[in-house]
Amino acid sequence: MMKILVTGASGFVGRYLVNDLSKTDEVIACVREKSSLLPSSVQQIVDNNFFDIAIPKDTDVIVHLAGIAHNKNNSVDEFKKINVDGTLELARKALQTNVKRFIFISSIGVNGNSTYGKAFTEQDIPNPTNDYTKSKYEAEKALAKLFENTHIDLVIIRPPLIYAHDAPGNFASLLKLIYMGLPLPFGCTNNKRSFISIHNLVDFIHHCINYPSSINETFVIADNEKISTKQLVASISKGMGKTNLLLPLPTYPIKVATNFIGKKTLYEQLFGDLEIDNTKAKKALNWQPPVDVYTDLEKAGKKYRKHLDD
Repeated sequence: MMKILVTGASGFVGRYLVNDLSKTDEVIACVREKSSLLPSSVQQIVDNNFFDIAIPKDTDVIVHLAGIAHNKNNSVDEFKKINVDGTLELARKALQTNVKRFIFISSIGVNGNSTYGKAFTEQDIPNPTNDYTKSKYEAEKALAKLFENTHIDLVIIRPPLIYAHDAPGNFASLLKLIYMGLPLPFGCTNNKRSFISIHNLVDFIHHCINYPSSINETFVIADNEKISTKQLVASISKGMGKTNLLLPLPTYPIKVATNFIGKKTLYEQLFGDLEIDNTKAKKALNWQPPVDVYTDLEKAGKKYRKHLDD
């Protein structure tokens, strides 16, 4: 049994991760306020920032999920204070303990917003394009420098959009639109995008925690399958038992219109490509995603509808 500290434990990813880890390990959950959604067996440390966290004695692994998300309206200084300075303060405290592994959840946005015929890999030159992803990359670099030639093993994970029936942000908005049965403009959309099921991400983090020898690696991580926005909507709709009208609108006029109103990023997210090659993760850790994207998207749609209908 390992002792694992999880920051951001009451957030979307944190809840799933803590519930999974607590079945086999001792988990300490760092939260902003106590959560009834976490197992009663899990110790909860209430703390509003990373500067005051007291890392419990004999902690083996830290999984650092907490931070300011990209879908919030924060300033550059706020991103730096929390995502960079706060992360480094936690890391410095880890150096003063016997923590063996520090797992930092970053973002595929460190690689960039879109791909153009070649999937993202760990070898790509980073190209973060907004304040959030720039802060994540800055934190990555600072952690690597801090932990160099120390007793702590640094693992960096860069996931894309994470989906589940209770996922926040853009995925939650899409679920709502599909549930409402509104016509959607994806009938001609044949892009290729990588996503990751919350179950696959949690499983991969679990692999990183339990890997028996040193890792000190960065991983871009995703489901095996790359799908279009049209296929994404179709799979969720099938799970909901909905028949959504996908309007066969050509994508170029949509691109022009979204650029004109300053929504280029939204266009890229819905109509552009973002492919991820997860080969390194699978080979290095002998890992395979336990669920496929179509099955889990259907389950997400089914659970979302059941939750609202109940």
